[in-house]
Amino acid sequence: MKAYREALKRLAEVKGFKPERRPLLEEAFDFLTSSDRPFLILNAPTGYGKTLLSFALALHSLGDASLFDRVIHVLPMRSIIEDIQRTAEETFGFSRTKMMGSSGEFLHLFPLNITTADTFTWDLLKLNTKKRHRIKAGKEFGYDYLTQASILTSLVIFDEAHFLLEDESMVTAFDAVVDFLTSNGVPVVVMTATLSRGHRELFEGYAKKNGYDFRILTPKEGDPFIERELGKEFSISFARDDHLKFVDPEKRNAVIVNTVDRAIKLYEDAKNDIGLGREKVLLIHGRMTPGHKRSVIERLRELKNGEFLLIGTQAIEAGVDFSADVMVTDAAPINSLLQRFGRVARHGGDKKGEIIIIDAPPQPYSKEKVGTTLKLLKEKGIHPRVPGTYQDIVSAVHGEKRSNVTRIIDRSHKAKLLNLMKAPEKRAPDVLSVIETMMAEGKPIMRSFLIPLSVNGEIVPITPKKLLELYSKGLLSVEGSGREIKDLNDAYLVAKDIALGRDINVVFVGEYDRERGIV
Repeated sequence: MKAYREALKRLAEVKGFKPERRPLLEEAFDFLTSSDRPFLILNAPTGYGKTLLSFALALHSLGDASLFDRVIHVLPMRSIIEDIQRTAEETFGFSRTKMMGSSGEFLHLFPLNITTADTFTWDLLKLNTKKRHRIKAGKEFGYDYLTQASILTSLVIFDEAHFLLEDESMVTAFDAVVDFLTSNGVPVVVMTATLSRGHRELFEGYAKKNGYDFRILTPKEGDPFIERELGKEFSISFARDDHLKFVDPEKRNAVIVNTVDRAIKLYEDAKNDIGLGREKVLLIHGRMTPGHKRSVIERLRELKNGEFLLIGTQAIEAGVDFSADVMVTDAAPINSLLQRFGRVARHGGDKKGEIIIIDAPPQPYSKEKVGTTLKLLKEKGIHPRVPGTYQDIVSAVHGEKRSNVTRIIDRSHKAKLLNLMKAPEKRAPDVLSVIETMMAEGKPIMRSFLIPLSVNGEIVPITPKKLLELYSKGLLSVEGSGREIKDLNDAYLVAKDIALGRDINVVFVGEYDRERGIV
């Protein structure tokens, strides 16, 4: 436990908080550093401080590499990575990120390696997409086995795993990844606040098949965090009215909607009509540069003990650490709502939180899942920090049984990916050939073909639809593609080429809006 205590001490000193016992994390650390083949599901509510476990395990690996050489922390979204990397660098100085448009790292060799699920999957497939043109030309293999080997000697943590399990364009690849890792005995940790019983069965099946010491940990009665949170008063109500109607100018407010365009519109409406100074109305969404988001988060930190209104999208669900007294949110599936609720009365001294759920259009979510969530929330009272009060709803919405989960997995697609990972004779050129064929058939390998848009030297991921819109307005250039973008199909072809590592640069040539981002 020495490394755990040291990590907690350093984190408390840097972040300026009084250390509080987390029995769940202590038990998890002990299990992971003593079992020969651990597979752990850490089911803890938002705000519990699960990331401390990654820091402690990385610190442990520096002194004892008998079970794992390093830690790889896999996350579904760039915004969370940037926040964890900033904390890790400030506190320990021994981490690196590996994701689209970031560092030039090609191996996972630092004590703590923080990466996206997409990049992690490419690495397991032995395909470094930055080297695509040289691999295709037969000039090199692009680090193929080296990158995969650096993963197979690590402990792998999948954080916020529910995002991967619910993304239909990612779940097949993720299932192949878990299958491959467990067939090689890699220590695995799944961390989430919202794991359905069906997903638990899926993970347990792989663990038992491959001789793992499988364990599920959730906070027990008497846990200081749970006891503290039970002392808070939460109210959850439902409405169809305008979001801004529920904002209290004398409190800390958050309004979360499901699309960027609606967030921007609400922001414009709120600046003049809400009764707060314009400097206290903030906007965060996924089409902002990392530097822009950091400046907004820094401003939010300055206002943390006063009145403010933060308006945003799913980008707020994770990676933005703040506490609100009042949250007004669009309806969404239960896993997304619980992430949002985690920003209400989040900090230790907070005593009360008010949540209003607006019956808004469900897009981009499943109408069925949103409808089931609303129905069950209205029927059952929950406490947003106590998993036992909402577990039944999570399972009803996201899968009671393993079969509910596996029905969206493309078995043929998975078999091809798994073979590429496992077969020793499949080198990077072979992998690239198969991947190109699959993409030509319209099968997404990773999520939704996001395109890295370069904005003043920073990367903003955009969809093919947004690429077409901005290109049509003359607001971006596409360098190295060799094609004119006339319709959405052309935009998707550019996205596929980029996903396969073609040397294409998409550059924003308009004037970046330092208030609203890419609109």
